[in-house]
Amino acid sequence: MSRPLLFTLAALAATTVPACIESPQDPVSYPAVAVQRGDGTSSIDGWTITVTRAEIALGPFYFCAASSGSSTLCGSSVAELTQVSVVDALHAAPSPIGTVRGFTGSIQSASYDFGISWFDTQTAATPAPALPAGHSLHLEGAARKGAQVVTIVADVDVLPQYQGQNAVATAPASANVTSGATRLEVVLEPAAWFRQLDFDGLAAKGAAPIVIKPGTDEHTALLVGLKNLAPPELRWVTTP
Repeated sequence: MSRPLLFTLAALAATTVPACIESPQDPVSYPAVAVQRGDGTSSIDGWTITVTRAEIALGPFYFCAASSGSSTLCGSSVAELTQVSVVDALHAAPSPIGTVRGFTGSIQSASYDFGISWFDTQTAATPAPALPAGHSLHLEGAARKGAQVVTIVADVDVLPQYQGQNAVATAPASANVTSGATRLEVVLEPAAWFRQLDFDGLAAKGAAPIVIKPGTDEHTALLVGLKNLAPPELRWVTTP
C-alpha cells in the first residue's frame, strides 16, 4: 500500500504500467466531500432504527484505472486522496474530506481505509493521528419495536487484514475524469450499518445501553454492514 502516484510516470507509455494507465494523461486535482444518504432512520424485522451519532474516519483512498484496486493488480494509483478525515455522517451538508490528486482519465476501481492503515513500513495496523479515540467509527442510536427500546453505543475498528493492503482491498468505481471541474462524493448511509444486528437478541440482554466493542459478534455485524451491505458509494460529478 502507500502506492506511488503516477505523477512521476506521466511521460511513460501504456506498456510501462498497463494495469493502471492507458495513455499519457494530464495532472489534475479536485475536491472530495462526504455526503449523507437518507435521514438516519431505517427499519428491519419490525424494528425502527434511529441513528443519533455517526462519526466516521475516511481515507486514505487510492484510485486505479484497472478493474481491480488490489495492490497486487494495481501497483500505482492513477489518483489518490491521502488525507484522513473524521466526519459527521449525519451532517445534512457535504463535509470536505480533502483533495484528490492524480491524472485525468478512466477510474475503474478503488481501495481505501477507514482511518486505520497498515503501511509497508509499519509492524501493525495503526490509527491515523486524526482519529481522536483511535477508532474508525463511533455510532450511537436506538431501535424501537412496540414498547421495546434498544439503545446502542458502538466503537468500530476497520482493520486491513494484511500488511501493505487496504481495509477495503478493492471496491467498484466508475469515472472518466477529464478536468479539475470535478468533485468526488463519498456517499454514506449510517442507518443501514445497523441492519445486520440482532435487535431481538440485544433486547433480551436487558442492558441499557448496549455497548459494542471490537471483538464481539455485534462488532462483526457492524463491519458487515459498513463494508458489505452498505459500503460508501463513490461517485464523481462534474462541477461548473
